[in-house]
Amino acid sequence: MGRINGLLLGALVLLATAVSYSATAPAHDVFVKFDTAIESTVFEFYVNLFKYLYHALIKTSELLESVLKDDTIVRNNNINQTKVLFQGYIAETTERLKPPPTNMTKLDGFLCIVANIHTLNLFGDIVKRYNTTSLPTPSDEYRLIEAALKRHGLDELINNLKIRKTEFINEFLLKMDIVVTDLSEEDKIKNHKLVEWYQNYRNSTEEQRANDIFTHFAQMYARF
Repeated sequence: MGRINGLLLGALVLLATAVSYSATAPAHDVFVKFDTAIESTVFEFYVNLFKYLYHALIKTSELLESVLKDDTIVRNNNINQTKVLFQGYIAETTERLKPPPTNMTKLDGFLCIVANIHTLNLFGDIVKRYNTTSLPTPSDEYRLIEAALKRHGLDELINNLKIRKTEFINEFLLKMDIVVTDLSEEDKIKNHKLVEWYQNYRNSTEEQRANDIFTHFAQMYARF
């Protein structure tokens, strides 16, 4: 399994550098050859996860940038704490969106994914914080901020990200169904950690898979 780990990270760096994080990645066999379909499928999932995170960081940062320019926010001097919070997220995404170093080590590559996940989770915290429907007595300030977020496309962005996530999860599940079914007994034993992880992931509910995709992936990846 250690070989898959190295293949994923090495190929990811080449891919990211070559396509400048474009939405359409070239065929991965341009950079690396795989011995088995299971390696190829896991690599493809890794790349799609990386691309999803990159896209999500861009879009969430753009949303907060537009909110900070909203007239209701600009002229309100009583919400400076919120402005600082939004500016901090934008600054962190700017750091996360820098191209990874070409000499990434295995640990660096994994930490790059973890850092992107952590940053995106901060946006989730922001959304929860200003979700007035979950607050017993929301303040006027929170109502103002929530209205600005929604006015600049929060609901549409969340829906778009959910659709994108569901699409690449389902694609991965369909391919892995075929790959795992076609594995020889010898390969099942050889790849038993990956097979066990996949079976547990497959047996989760759709909501659990969507919500826990990053945790599941990190757990699987750490076992290689």
